[in-house]
Amino acid sequence: MLEALTPLRGVPVVITGAGGWLGQAALEMAHQAGAEIHAFGASARDYTLRSGAALPIRALDELATLRCPAPLMLHMAFLTREHAAKMPVETYIATNRAISDTVEAFIRRNGARGVFVPSSGAVYAPPPNPYGDGKREDEARFAALGVPCVSIRVFNLAGPFINKLESYALACIIRDLLADRPVTLRAAHPVWRGYAHVGDVLNIALGLLARGESPPVFDSWGEPVELSALAARAARVLGKPLVLHRPEWQNGAPDVYLGDAAAFLGFASSIGLEPASLDRQILDTADYLGRCFSI
Repeated sequence: MLEALTPLRGVPVVITGAGGWLGQAALEMAHQAGAEIHAFGASARDYTLRSGAALPIRALDELATLRCPAPLMLHMAFLTREHAAKMPVETYIATNRAISDTVEAFIRRNGARGVFVPSSGAVYAPPPNPYGDGKREDEARFAALGVPCVSIRVFNLAGPFINKLESYALACIIRDLLADRPVTLRAAHPVWRGYAHVGDVLNIALGLLARGESPPVFDSWGEPVELSALAARAARVLGKPLVLHRPEWQNGAPDVYLGDAAAFLGFASSIGLEPASLDRQILDTADYLGRCFSI
């Protein structure tokens, strides 16, 4: 479920990275809220919303020709950490800076009523860390433009438009359960995650920007859960038997990737949002996966 809490009737909304997880969710929510949408992605293509409405996505370099005074900017275009492993680090850094240069130039030409720049929990990782360093650089870059800016350091997401189905633990667990396969976890040490619903992240950002706020950068948050417990929880919620395959536990250090709760929950409360429970997030993610992919 994606429900936009902030009305955007007639508001121009520019979305970059429109083909990604956050980008597709933003398209749905902005359309539902009545926005005037200008969508940009890695390449030009036609896009169909879940309602059946058609929406063009333009190539990002076309942003240089768009004249759109003071839009709401949702900037999700950024090469993820997987790309950092596939190209020289200098190329990776330069490519992301070029993307940000394009978006900054657009804002300087047109102004903006506000900008949302999703960051990542990867900013806390030790070096070498080109992905996290690039995200931290973008946090500072867009906060310095003099328009309302919200940056949320996203840790773990759930909900519609989940992608990277072979690498995200939640997607792998749910797909195995829906296909009545054993759930296979590879880690032989505790792995702790906390999931935020993609719609909650976007609603908090939009709600703060609607009030003209520029809070300090803050983390996303979700109920902490170890992956074995997540598999058991998903099996219960989906009404599926669980056969869990996991290596014998060794004495490796726990892998803990969790954001701080205080600001995320505080801002959610301030806009009248009750964040989705883990059970709700599992159901919404499973509904999307079951509808859109061959399990």
